[in-house]
Amino acid sequence: MYEAVRKEAPGYEGILVAWGVLADGRKVLIHMALGNKESEDAWLQLLRDLVKRGLRIPVLVCSDGAPGLIKAIKRMFGRSLRQRCLMHKLQNVLSKVPEHMRDEVKSRVRAV
Repeated sequence: MYEAVRKEAPGYEGILVAWGVLADGRKVLIHMALGNKESEDAWLQLLRDLVKRGLRIPVLVCSDGAPGLIKAIKRMFGRSLRQRCLMHKLQNVLSKVPEHMRDEVKSRVRAV
């Protein structure tokens, strides 16, 4: 995500964000780091920081389709399952659908 994080510098900076999802479905923000590039190295540093702070190997990692993130996940958590973020997947599907059909397709994808 991109946010205006510095008062003295105009514009937005990239922030790498990691969320955890608890067994009861609640989301918990577990880490944020400046990262103007979504490179494998930037994501590896974030994941290593999480492990240093006590994160155990996750059962499932959900991510967008960013190649650097996917590579970092495979390197750090090669035994974890990885799933494409359903919201990102829905956005990709809807971008291929004619405008007049998007509401119907969205409701059918969500039903699945």
